Amino acid sequence: MIGGVVAFAHNAFSVNGINPFRGVHEVPVIDEPVTEAVEVAGAEVVDGIRFVTLDAFRALMNAGKVVIDSRTAEEYEEGHIPGAILLDYYDMGRYLDEVIPRLPAQEEILIYCAGPDCEDSELLARELYMMGFRKLLVFEGGWEEWEDSGLAVERGMM
Repeated sequence: MIGGVVAFAHNAFSVNGINPFRGVHEVPVIDEPVTEAVEVAGAEVVDGIRFVTLDAFRALMNAGKVVIDSRTAEEYEEGHIPGAILLDYYDMGRYLDEVIPRLPAQEEILIYCAGPDCEDSELLARELYMMGFRKLLVFEGGWEEWEDSGLAVERGMM
């Protein structure tokens, strides 16, 4: 019981603490993946999270959309998609003050994590949705597909 009290107290005061009543499970998720950037550009504004393929991700990235890497700082430093902004899902509190002002509230935001089995990008998208960002696109293949495709890679911290 004491352990539970300590855990709740730590969560309440931690920069990475979570509000257990925030309702991230209610965020709309559109299951059908976007395969081309045209589908996003020509589509009506979607309120929620959509998944994108590598081709759509690259096209949107090349169109200047913001890219967020939801992996850890260590993974990001080892290699990341060029121009990606680090926003580690599990250490969000450390990065939020720097990253949030850089995010366009009315434009698409691209998010990726380690690969198809990684849920961090979707979890981060849910958190960003709760903060008021509504056009969230999660790259399903993530870093694994990007790297396996032999595409450009940046190393180090930005």
